Amino acid sequence: MQRRRIPGASPTRTFSVTRTFRLVTGCGLPAAIALGLLACGPERAVVAPPTFPVGHPGREDAAYEREYVGEVHALRRADVRARIEGRIEAVAVDEGQTVEANQVLFTLNDERLQQELRQARAAVASAAAELKAAQTERASTKILLDKNVVSTAEMALIDARIDGLAAELEAARAAEARAAIDLSYAEIRAPFAGVVNRLPRKVGSMVDQGELLTTVTNASEILVYFRVPESEYLEFVAPRGSERADEISFVLVSGERLPATGVVDAVETEIDRGTGTIAFRARFPNQGGLLKHGSSGKVLVKSILNDALTVPQKSTFEVQDQLYVYVVEPDGTARARRIVPRLRLDQTFVVESGLAPDDRFILDGVQKVRDGTQVIVRAANDAPPAL
Repeated sequence: MQRRRIPGASPTRTFSVTRTFRLVTGCGLPAAIALGLLACGPERAVVAPPTFPVGHPGREDAAYEREYVGEVHALRRADVRARIEGRIEAVAVDEGQTVEANQVLFTLNDERLQQELRQARAAVASAAAELKAAQTERASTKILLDKNVVSTAEMALIDARIDGLAAELEAARAAEARAAIDLSYAEIRAPFAGVVNRLPRKVGSMVDQGELLTTVTNASEILVYFRVPESEYLEFVAPRGSERADEISFVLVSGERLPATGVVDAVETEIDRGTGTIAFRARFPNQGGLLKHGSSGKVLVKSILNDALTVPQKSTFEVQDQLYVYVVEPDGTARARRIVPRLRLDQTFVVESGLAPDDRFILDGVQKVRDGTQVIVRAANDAPPAL
């Protein structure tokens, strides 16, 4: 510090002049250098870039399920109808009873049918007798023809009558067979082994031809029909690659899952233009007959995608319905990158495109990041820096 005298001033009054020099070092910290160092001025604070956990996309077997509404049909189900008119004389089964194939269920009044069968048999016998008499007559006429007693025209007439009687005999036999069939319809039998449904008609009821008497159902297996959107149908039929076969499950209305899994064994041949869906059929064993024809529930189709590329849902953010992550470049710059998800699982997304296995992205705290932010990288399992 130098003391100067001010002209016209008192010799005892002085003031100080301080010359200060500041040097910014390479590390950004200030230093005061002067010929006379008296005091240091205020220094600007240095703010370090934020620190975020960063990781690579996961590689895992991704299991996922799709859910569809299912409609249950029994493996076999048939309406049992009266094939003739008549009165029910006997009901041989009860509702809910298990029956064997061809077991008698109902018996209708068959007196009229028995009479018709007897008449048909008599007509057959009569036609056969007439044919036999004509054949005997022809044999006698043939002897006379050989002796030139009768003409060939007379012989031809006998042959024609024999042909007519033979046709009448065939018609009579056909009528007999038809009467026998009608009589068999008086006994109504089970078309296959199964369980008898309700019996709305009781003994003594008159029934018309074609009237429904009951149904017989075989639900040892069930067929579940469900409709699949066209886009998902294409996934079903596309080559699976690393994707394993589908596992088909059925969930009851109670929320319980059927113990046995099923298999898709049929697909409809046309897509419904109104709904854009196509029907699938899955077959399930029905142990204990738990499911009944007409039941409903949910079909779950579980698939596993091997070695899928995944990112946590908390590492993503949306902009105008597009999904993004912050990818960290080698220089520490965070850049927003759009990714295309293939599947959404409970905690992760399966990535279809947009990320490579060696890309690094911010795992947590994406709401605090902006595109172009400089970040300090730490591994996902590292503890955050102390404050």
